Amino acid sequence: MTSEVGQVGAPPPAYDSVPVDTESRRIPPGLLRDLLRGLLRGRLRGRRLTMLVGGLLALGVGIVEVIYRLAPYPSDQLNYFEAARDFPSHPTYAGLHQFLRHGLIIPMWLAQQVFGYSQVAYLIVPMLASVGLAVGVYVLGVLLFNRVVGVGAAILTIGNSIVFPDLTAPLPDLPATTLFCWAVVLAVALRQRGTLVTATRSRETATLIGLGVLLGWSYLTREYIVFVWPLIPILLVRKIPVRRLLWILLPLAVVGLGESILNAVVFGDPLARLHASASHGDGTPPVTDFLGHSREWYLTRLTAVTGSTPEGTLLKAALVATVLGGFLSRRLALLLAWAASFYVPLVALGGFLDPDAPMLRILKERYWLPLVPAVMLSATAGLWLLVRGGAPAIPFLRSRGVLIAGIVTLAAVAVPVTVAEQARRQPTPATATYAANGGTGLEEFRSWLAGEGPEVTTLWTERRAIRLVRIFVNGAVGGPIWNGRLETWSPVAGKPRPAAGDYVFLYSARSRVCNPCRANAEALLGRTVSVPSGWRPVFASSDGLAEVYQVR
Repeated sequence: MTSEVGQVGAPPPAYDSVPVDTESRRIPPGLLRDLLRGLLRGRLRGRRLTMLVGGLLALGVGIVEVIYRLAPYPSDQLNYFEAARDFPSHPTYAGLHQFLRHGLIIPMWLAQQVFGYSQVAYLIVPMLASVGLAVGVYVLGVLLFNRVVGVGAAILTIGNSIVFPDLTAPLPDLPATTLFCWAVVLAVALRQRGTLVTATRSRETATLIGLGVLLGWSYLTREYIVFVWPLIPILLVRKIPVRRLLWILLPLAVVGLGESILNAVVFGDPLARLHASASHGDGTPPVTDFLGHSREWYLTRLTAVTGSTPEGTLLKAALVATVLGGFLSRRLALLLAWAASFYVPLVALGGFLDPDAPMLRILKERYWLPLVPAVMLSATAGLWLLVRGGAPAIPFLRSRGVLIAGIVTLAAVAVPVTVAEQARRQPTPATATYAANGGTGLEEFRSWLAGEGPEVTTLWTERRAIRLVRIFVNGAVGGPIWNGRLETWSPVAGKPRPAAGDYVFLYSARSRVCNPCRANAEALLGRTVSVPSGWRPVFASSDGLAEVYQVR
């Protein structure tokens, strides 16, 4: 009996013929029933259902991001945000390579044109990228396997402890991963000759150009994403004529030329990115925990990073499943090729080739993000295929294999996600600034300042915290809420200091949430951060991180 999957002339599902009440916008009868049935059976019953599931997934991820939004942090995150504020310019307060990631900086610059220098402008680009990653993994799972695998892999990709902290942080690794994931989606759709992308010659051409745009922008966002680019020709060679594949190179050439012109004008070097990448790792690093180890140490960093998470045992099991699955299925082999094509060069440049001068600090969890979708898809699909293939051996399950495979797969996905969720709800410095955990001190400070603003004419703070305050003296969606003077308080002798009547802002002065902020506060007020007895406390956030005092 022929499966419904992939049937070009398959009839539409029953709910397609049910009229929609456009006045009340009620959900058509049977739609939710067919949605649940389709999810459990893992069968593609129509583009409409697939789009509905993707929309619900996007909505769910967006809600989670709002609930778990992270407070800004005065490190790389704000380096990129400030680079967007000053774009185009040549800042010197961080490594040059950060200011060359135009694929992240330009979208944030656009966000600031709309929302000003605000919290929403800080959050919106990473939040959209995270939603895009979840939907991209889901669509890829549908194309390669079925909706159950797509949903499960998307949830696992977003919910694990490696990816989750970056959902609302403006850092380049996750957006670059999202762009490449969608490039793979288009490549797989082209390989399968999907009508949406190959119905006409012009549509196929547009898809190839779009694929090139995604690849080019992923490079502008994070240059190391080129490690996984070979996956695209693996998918398309012998499926698309080589002459047609040249359409992919057109936007890549435009991106390369545009970047060269921009870098020549702003940085005085058209090849600034290549030179910065080649010299990345030179000089004395601020930390040395990744230098001079044995080559075996660098080979095992991926398992060490995954093992350090609360759900580490399950994530390492997913890595094992990815490797084993690559020898059992061509589709799983494709995902193994994705993971391996990133792992090998990252480890090689991260210290294996030269332990004394690594170009990357591969101890950072976010550096591994580009292989996470491949691992999660492979592990989820491998489990579904295993259960589906083994079900017929049990008489009771023989006719329910698809249903049982769907239930087991989604239940298995829920285990590591639940473990990670429980861990991030625990009070630790790493989780304290999630809004869900009460980390809304800066937002409370903004509300207080909006009310007390006229009384606060001059506000002092140390050089790290002032980067945070600059965001929160504006409304959440832009526009100033305070018109006073903001000053940097320096411990250097002879520098201006707060005077009577001025106000002083402290952030994380007595906690490990922001260690640089605490260190600066200690340099100003002593190791125990002792506020002078004459200062009057006028504000303290509920999380204990933000404090304001009036000098007397």
